[in-house]
Formats: sequence, structure tokens, C-alpha cells
Amino acid sequence: MRKTAPLAAKARSLALNVHFKHPDLGMKEYEILSRATAFLLSVDPPMPSVDNTSPYNHLVKSQQAREDLLMKQDYSYDPAGGSPREAKDLGWLEFCPGTFRPLAHVVAASHVLSPWMWKNYYPQPWLEKITQDHVRYSVSVYDQEKKDVSKNHEPLATFGLNPYPIHHPNNMDLAVVHLKSEEGALKQMGALGVEMLHLADKEILFDKGDEVLFDGYEITADHYEAMEKMNDQFETRKETAESDDDARVFVPYNIKGNLIFASPDRFLAKTETPLPEGVCGGPVIDNNGNVCGVVEGIIPTDHEETELAGAASFIPYFRIKQFVDFAEREMLAKIVPKTLFDKVVALKDGKALHEKDKSHNIAGDQSLKEKDQGITMDRAYQEMVQSIRQTHSPEQVEAIIGTVEREQEEVLDMIEREGGDLDEIIAKVRTKTRERQREILKEMESTDIEDAQIVSDEQAATAPK
Repeated sequence: MRKTAPLAAKARSLALNVHFKHPDLGMKEYEILSRATAFLLSVDPPMPSVDNTSPYNHLVKSQQAREDLLMKQDYSYDPAGGSPREAKDLGWLEFCPGTFRPLAHVVAASHVLSPWMWKNYYPQPWLEKITQDHVRYSVSVYDQEKKDVSKNHEPLATFGLNPYPIHHPNNMDLAVVHLKSEEGALKQMGALGVEMLHLADKEILFDKGDEVLFDGYEITADHYEAMEKMNDQFETRKETAESDDDARVFVPYNIKGNLIFASPDRFLAKTETPLPEGVCGGPVIDNNGNVCGVVEGIIPTDHEETELAGAASFIPYFRIKQFVDFAEREMLAKIVPKTLFDKVVALKDGKALHEKDKSHNIAGDQSLKEKDQGITMDRAYQEMVQSIRQTHSPEQVEAIIGTVEREQEEVLDMIEREGGDLDEIIAKVRTKTRERQREILKEMESTDIEDAQIVSDEQAATAPK
């Protein structure tokens, strides 16, 4: 049975805020729509670990820093991080110039970012009016040591998110969104102790009883009271939406659990007490400190199977990996030109950079090629005829053209009957033409008819044929 590492003061999770404003609901200011947990997932894989016990560790780090600096001087864009890998094993965004790609995904629950998309969770009629245009997102960092609800819980800092979430295509409760002004935000988050997380290795297998850590934020009872007030307010369709100040409070939360069930789409773990709802979207941490899941919810506490009742449900790491792969592909397709994107797709499929696409219609390509060659040959033939007409008499031109046409027919007939190399067939036909010419000349020399000799019709009739 695996055990998790000791709890650390670093912040693995972020408090997610979803605000909205809709004029048709009489709203004049932005108000809270939903709150839960999110976390930072690194776009780049982790760098190879350095042996911290080595007395030369500082030299290794110094050399790595120097190499990074030289790389930035030599190239206009920062290369992707992680250890060297084959092109097909790189993430989609690792093909994107550093200026245009994010360094981190903010992972969250889809039903929290866009509750109007989850009617089975939120059936309220007024929510059907809400769209992406009416909401804005932010994440907050809280002091991880302050877990007393009675104390002031003002965030240490709050950071805006771009209002363009990418949701799981098959309705898993997963989504990613991204930080505004990311470079500065990540720098400040790092100073506040926020940790950038990585997914668990896809080769790792988990067993029943393995220990995991659930991390996130609990939302106090004031949250649910405020939500009920907001629901009542919109259901009665008041013309104005003057609600009380938002009293919902985030409190850092974590608890250990043990795996009791695993399926291709969902893992279950038993915890000492059921998870609070605010933890939805939070990371599930394995004993290596990596993300092995995203919290989805809990099994109802009154479930007929007592072993499952109240168990935490989370989406496993390999499903998260598949979704992140989908999201990054969607992003890259919007960032880079289509021709470049198609090359990346080919590389990810294991093809060489300049390898021809074998999916092309070869027969169609050959037909087009033959058509182009036919047009070129026809043009050359017409030019040749025009040139001959300038230097030969009409009779001679007619004789030459007749010979050419006869040779073409013989070539085609021989190809159809015998097949073989085209150049060899042309050479055979040309040889036959030369033989005919020699026979005609020899025959003419053997007659008594001399050049320019005028003969009668009778002499012409008796001349050898």
C-alpha cells in the first residue's frame, strides 16, 4: 500500500470564482455565480531530476542555467521544457513558439465554469439565460495556514482568467482555462507558494488501498445560504437584483483517502469524512506529488452499498491526459497556420518532416500529371509543326507529319499488344521507319527513272512498284 508524502504548506490548489451579470435579470453589478477549486497544471513536462545529494549539484544547476541563457540568445523563441523526446511524443503546444503558448492550464470542473451547460445539476430556469458572454473568471490564493472559519479569510491575491474555457468533448466534468497576463501572474503566484503540478506518469498503476491526497477549498455554510437567496431572487424575477454582499468564505482543505474502486472513467476513494462540495475540480495527489485525478464529487451518503456511501469520486489521470491532449490540439490549430499545423499532425503520427503524405490519391495525382504532360506535349508538337512549315514545302510537311502520326499509332499499338518500356518501343518503331526509308531509296535507285526525267503515262505504269 502506498503512502502519501507529508502535508506541505505550499498551495497546490486555487480558489475559483465565477462572476456573472445579465441585464435581463435586472443585474447592475457582477455577482458570484459559482465557486469551487482549480489548480495549475504545467504545459511542459517536468525537467529531469537532479541529484540533490551530490556535492556538485550547484555546478549542474549553474550549467543548466547557462545553457538556457545561450538558448535564448540563439533562438527568437524559448524551446519547450522537459527532457529530449521524439517529435511524436511531444505535447501539441510544445510545437508552438513560446511567445504564443501558455505555460500552465488552469484545470477546473466544467459544471463550475459553465453551470448553464449542466442542466441535470442546475435546472433553474433563469440559468438558461446565461451564456459565456455574461461571465468572467478569476482565481484567488489564500493563506494555507488559516483554516479557522471565524477568522478573516481575505485572499492574498486574485488573478483574472481569460473567458475562453475548453470543455471536455464527451461531457466529462473537466475543463481548462488560462491566466491573463500569465508571465506576471505565475511569477507572483510562485512568490506566494503556489505550486505548478504535473500529471502522474501514464505507466504507473494503482492498487486497491493505495493512499491519495485530496486538496482544495471548502466553502462555508454561508455559501449555500447565499446561493439559496440568489435562486429565490431570480425565480421571482425581481426587476432589480440588489442582493446582500457575498458572504461565501473559502477555507483551505485537504484530506487523505484510500482507493476502493477503479474503472476506465472513474476512481473512488474512501475518506474519513465526505468531501465538501467546494473541493470539486481540485487535484488528487499521489505519493510522488503528482496529479492522479480531478475531484468530481461524492457518492451519496445514503447509498445502498455502505462501502461506497460518501466515497470521493475523481476522474483518473489517464483521462485527464487524453483531455489535455485534445485541448492543446484545439489551441494549436487556432494559433499556427494550417500548413504548419498539418506538419505537426504528420510528425505526431510518426512521419518524417518531409515525408510525402501516403494518403494522397495516387491514381488521381497520376491522372493530373499525365494531363499536364499531355498539354505540354501538344504545345511542343504545334511549335514543331510551325517550325517545319517555315523551312519545308507543303508536300514535305505533309510527309513528315504523316510519318510522325504513323509512328505514334505503331507505338500505341505495340504498347497495347506487347507492353514494355516506352523508350524501347519508340526506338523499335523509329528503327522500322529508317528501314522503310532505306528500302524506298534502294528501290528508287534500281529503276530506270532518273531524277527530273519526263516519262509518259505508259512508262510510269510499267515502272517497278
